[in-house]
Amino acid sequence: MTHPCKQFAARLSLVLLASLAPLTAQTPQPIPRTTIFLDPAHGGSDSGARLSDSLPEKSLTLAFATRLRALLSTSGFSVVATRDTDPSVPFSTDQRAEIANHSHPTACIVVHATASGNGVHIITSDVPPPNDDTDTRPPIPWDTAQSASIPQSLALANALGLALLHSHLPVLLTRASLRPLDNLTCPAVAIEIAPLTPADSDSTPVSDANYQQQIAQAIATGLTSWRRNQLLPGAAR
Repeated sequence: MTHPCKQFAARLSLVLLASLAPLTAQTPQPIPRTTIFLDPAHGGSDSGARLSDSLPEKSLTLAFATRLRALLSTSGFSVVATRDTDPSVPFSTDQRAEIANHSHPTACIVVHATASGNGVHIITSDVPPPNDDTDTRPPIPWDTAQSASIPQSLALANALGLALLHSHLPVLLTRASLRPLDNLTCPAVAIEIAPLTPADSDSTPVSDANYQQQIAQAIATGLTSWRRNQLLPGAAR
């Protein structure tokens, strides 16, 4: 399997997003719950990459999604996932996209893992954004369904990247043609967890529970920041 971080890689600059000011000083308004769709990649007979002799990618993505789901729930998010166990028959990428699109989530996160690289790779689809001069309500082509959400997906990637950097984790932002990202109709990114390989100390494997928790906490923080930005007047929905 060729990992998504190696396809059409292009560094993106991180943009600091503004935080939301309280609506009133006396009676702050609660932030409404929003739905996050989690897709732990692979499953069943599709084991994904071999991260170690005893750890297939499908197990790591499920374990990490479980950690992230718990943190998102306590942060006021509703969470929908393609799986919370290892299924006997895995969903195809098209089926995963269909489940996500029918859920109408605020954002989608696809979880991958790799035994190479360093830190966290955040991937957005490289389908082009819509042409403003074209009809705004044409039929949505399946292979480029993500097109209309590209600006919001890039903003989401920036927010997650900043949160990871603030947690002192290395981040690589890339764009790639990748299913099911290309087929999703909401802001969407793929998160690929790589080992932590600092130059001046020992490497931390992707299986390390503390490392996974640190990444999950940063992603939950980044999603909270991004959600607040979406509520700003004039923010793109």
